Amino acid sequence: MIKVNEQYITADVEDIIAELKSQLAINGIQRFYRTIDTPRNLMVCCPFHKDGQEKKPSMGIYKKDGTCHCFACEWVGNITELISNCFGYDDLGVYGSKWLIQNFLTLSVESRNDIDLDLSRKPKVDTPKVYISEKELDSYRYIHPYMYERKLTDEIIEIFDIGYDKLTQCLTFPIRDIEGNCLFVARRSVNSKFFNYPAGVEKPLYGLYELSELAKVHEGHWENDVIVCESMLDALTCWVYGKVAVALNGLGNDLQFKQLSELPCRSLILATDNDSSGMKARKRISQNVHNKIITQYILPEGKKDINELTKDEFDSLQETFI
Repeated sequence: MIKVNEQYITADVEDIIAELKSQLAINGIQRFYRTIDTPRNLMVCCPFHKDGQEKKPSMGIYKKDGTCHCFACEWVGNITELISNCFGYDDLGVYGSKWLIQNFLTLSVESRNDIDLDLSRKPKVDTPKVYISEKELDSYRYIHPYMYERKLTDEIIEIFDIGYDKLTQCLTFPIRDIEGNCLFVARRSVNSKFFNYPAGVEKPLYGLYELSELAKVHEGHWENDVIVCESMLDALTCWVYGKVAVALNGLGNDLQFKQLSELPCRSLILATDNDSSGMKARKRISQNVHNKIITQYILPEGKKDINELTKDEFDSLQETFI
């Protein structure tokens, strides 16, 4: 079991690398395309030499504690340093630790919190949630040419309130709850391939609020299927092409599975990336969402995700059962 900042991560190394691979792919970075599972180690293609495209896995990740060693380039470190470096941080694993806690944190059964008994019988007051203000969102409401490079239209930009942060030179994507409150803002650099999420946030489905607004027009229900994608840009491409969609921004979590189950539709079409992580996300959804008809799109050979498809290619996609 991997320990990070005195807290334990119960996910196994294979799950961690699968999620890391998926999030890197969302940023346009292809790494860990092949893995080999052995009793003690997970062998992966090293992300640090040959631009991560070596043919045979040369890096071993020790399952017991996450120690990493590439037998080709001799890179040695722990899994938090591996994650940090994959995202472009040379910080001795600080970002990697935060990423692990954000995505896989569970408290050790050996830990025990102090119990604070409140015997005053005073009614408890819930701490009000803090949302991103309209003032902050208004400061991002600019158009940037990169929006159109990624197939966005003025209508979709307006519906999803996509903006541009001049300070960080990033596109901004407000992540809202079903009532429309902005929980946090995700960013995508216009100069590199990186998405950014605030540390410690729980990711809801992207597009949930927009779907709920559409449902109101249809008296709480609509007949169309909902497409489930990995990245926000893939989901937005679906909307541009005339189909409603949501995004996981990863491989799916318990909150998202609950939200998928509660969507006012009968069917889900899974359209995660055309790789092993995308297939794993489809399996996780099919195992955890039980009250929907679930089908999938098989992307054409050589196409990694929905955003790479032309409108004609998208329209020709055929549904198959998983």
